[in-house]
Amino acid sequence: MNTVSTSERASTPERASTSNRLGLWFAHAYVIGLCGTLAGAYFFQFGLWEYPCPMCLLQRMFFLLSALGPAWITVRSRKGAVTTGEWAAGWGWAIVAALAGSVVSATQVLMHIVPPDPGYAGALFGLHLYTWALITFLASAIAAGAALFLTPHAEPLDAGVTSPALRRAAAVTSGVLLAFAASNLVACFFLQGFAWQMPGDPTGYALFG
Repeated sequence: MNTVSTSERASTPERASTSNRLGLWFAHAYVIGLCGTLAGAYFFQFGLWEYPCPMCLLQRMFFLLSALGPAWITVRSRKGAVTTGEWAAGWGWAIVAALAGSVVSATQVLMHIVPPDPGYAGALFGLHLYTWALITFLASAIAAGAALFLTPHAEPLDAGVTSPALRRAAAVTSGVLLAFAASNLVACFFLQGFAWQMPGDPTGYALFG
């Protein structure tokens, strides 16, 4: 009996450490996934010359805000243990931002359904980008909710959980997020220029117009 008990106690930290690392890797994947969504939007803007409207840019902002919570968790993990409150706060922030973004996307979808019209800008697999944004926001909220629900199994319990690979990944992930935040700000400035308001249906970059 004592031998089995000792074995179970020895394996528990190992199982916990594995699930903790998976939780942190999932936080990285969440941030990179949302940045990938923005990269797709950039392809439409700079590759296909389809200029985003103000509501599209607002949705981009909520993508960045949703990624901010998990990104903060990854950066915090570099300094040691992440507490339950910190883990929950990061994913809670991601959920709130994703739900707020879904409201903006749903509003834009409804604007083009009632009354029916061809929609704004191009489409991907038959769906406009704001429809894909709505789907992505809802999927993100579900993913963040799952991470929040699994907090006891995923939060780092001690500083040793954060491996050198995770610490390096945290620097890369936060750098990618900052790069997309900065590039989105520049793109907004190009579109709006020095005008007080951005046109609802932009046809070019006001800064160079």
